[in-house]
Amino acid sequence: MLALAIATTVRIGVFGLFHPVEFEVRPARASLLVVEAGGRQERIEGAGSRRLRSAARVTGVDGSEAWFWLSVPGKIRREFRGRLEIRADRDHLQAIVEMDPETAVASIVAAETPRAPAEAQKAQAVVARSFLIAARGRHIGFDFCDTTHCQFLREVPPDASPARRAQRDTRGLALTYQGRVLAALYSADCGGRTRTLEEAGWRPEGRVEEYPYFAVACPVRGTVSGHRLGMCQTGAAQLARHGETFREILSRYFPATSIDDVEHPQ
Repeated sequence: MLALAIATTVRIGVFGLFHPVEFEVRPARASLLVVEAGGRQERIEGAGSRRLRSAARVTGVDGSEAWFWLSVPGKIRREFRGRLEIRADRDHLQAIVEMDPETAVASIVAAETPRAPAEAQKAQAVVARSFLIAARGRHIGFDFCDTTHCQFLREVPPDASPARRAQRDTRGLALTYQGRVLAALYSADCGGRTRTLEEAGWRPEGRVEEYPYFAVACPVRGTVSGHRLGMCQTGAAQLARHGETFREILSRYFPATSIDDVEHPQ
């Protein structure tokens, strides 16, 4: 029996690298936004916007998800779908987007492997989803950040994009080991061979240590990049170009694991 604890949303901290003291939010895709701040509620639609300099919450009508643009004025701007929470964190603000996990998976695939072949993007979707399920709570007050400390995340890709297709084609699939979803790790380029936890001198957080991580030969002899644990993104792309499916790619990089449908467990 597969042991599961799958949440219906995931909370991702965004733009934290900028240590912002102010955000601007505005509707996207004809959404109507409800902003709660300072004990007051305000609706924003059309070309309207709101500067946020203290704790606030932004949703759609009746607390629903909504499309919105979020920016750190003069530095960065991205479109998100979900609910937004702004928290005060010492001398700066923290933006947290609560979104559907599958929205997060598609966004991660688009950010992590934007030009990879389809089967490599499907492999990326499965490992991203597995990490989202099994490694929650990596930050105080939210689950993940949008940097490589957790998983790189940008905007939600278009419905017809390769990243969105990879997410849809693998929907609900996750890597499991001994009946539990694996907090699957990956790096950009392993240099020809992945490593075990011991070889990496890894002191993992959360449940990463529940999988031993085997040293696996990789078809690409590139520049060593990252911790070299789990899936090599460069190697996965090369394997996909040579005809391997996402299941074969994941079986190579994560020996002794299974790929299970965690949305409809048996």
